[in-house]
Amino acid sequence: MSRTIPRAYVTAAWPKNRVDAEDLARKYCGELVKAGYLPLCPVLAFSGIIGEDDPDGEKKRREMSEDLLKRARFLVVCGKKINDDVRADISVAKHSKVIPTTLDGILECGE
Repeated sequence: MSRTIPRAYVTAAWPKNRVDAEDLARKYCGELVKAGYLPLCPVLAFSGIIGEDDPDGEKKRREMSEDLLKRARFLVVCGKKINDDVRADISVAKHSKVIPTTLDGILECGE
């Protein structure tokens, strides 16, 4: 019997600065890996793939992110702030039967 690592989509109210957002994303993803999850993080997954000058870039990123989210078992909300992007992720998760939780919730359950 094979063991499947649970996929966890990582969302947060990311900083506007891309480097800061990626650093924070690596921190959150590292904590999820230690807890036994496979993090799916669009901030890291799509970094540098779609050019900043692409007029449809934001739409493409959002579509790819939603596809990743729908493939996850959990939506993990990281950080203390909630913005419109996080709210949108929570809405997609609920409609896709993805379980929403927080990073603190995941880490507390693992103790």
